Amino acid sequence: MDYSINLHETVKVSDFVKEETELDVIIYRQEFEKYRQVYLQRKLEHDLIFCFIFLQVYIECFLHQNMRRVMSLEFKPPRDHVLTVWLQEERRKVPQKIDHFATNFFSPIPTDVQQFTDLIKDRFGNISSIRNQFAHGHKISAWSDSDGNSGISQARSLLTENQLNQSIDEVNELGSAWNDLLDKVLSQCKALRRIDDFKFLKI
Repeated sequence: MDYSINLHETVKVSDFVKEETELDVIIYRQEFEKYRQVYLQRKLEHDLIFCFIFLQVYIECFLHQNMRRVMSLEFKPPRDHVLTVWLQEERRKVPQKIDHFATNFFSPIPTDVQQFTDLIKDRFGNISSIRNQFAHGHKISAWSDSDGNSGISQARSLLTENQLNQSIDEVNELGSAWNDLLDKVLSQCKALRRIDDFKFLKI
C-alpha cells in the first residue's frame, strides 16, 4: 500500500513597516541645566533669563509630549476615536489639556485626581508667567534719578537666584503631582501596562 502525502502551502504575507524618530523634550531640560550651571558660575542676569525660558519650555513640552504618548498607547482600535479627537485638539493650552486628559480616564473626576490636576495647572501658570516676562519683550530695566529715587521693572525683579530656586521647587511639585496623576490613570487603563517612562524626574 502506497501512502503519500501531498502538501501544498501558500503563504501570503503583506507587511507594512513604519519607522519614526522623535526628538525627546529632554533637550530643553539639558539647555536649562547648561544655563543654570553657567549662571551659578558667572551670576550674570542674561544667563538667568535663559534658565527661566528653558525651564518653562521643558515643562510645557514634557506635559504635551507625555500626555500624547499615554493617549496613543492606551486608545487603540476600536477605541481610537478618542485618540483622533485628542490629536485634532493638540493646539490646546496646557491647563485645558490637563483637564481633558483626566476626563478621558475618569468620570466624574475623583477629588484626589482633581487636586493633582489643579496643582499642575497652578504651578505651570507660575513658571509660565515668569517666562512670558522675558519671551514677550517686557522691559528688563533699572532706573534712578537725580532726586535719589530708584527702582526696577517687574521683569528685572524676577532675576534673582532665590526666584530661580523657588521656580525649581514649583516645577518639582508639578512633576510630583503629574507622577501621582499617572499612577491614578494607570489603574483605569485597558491597554497601557506601565507608565514609568512618562514620569517626571526631579530637577
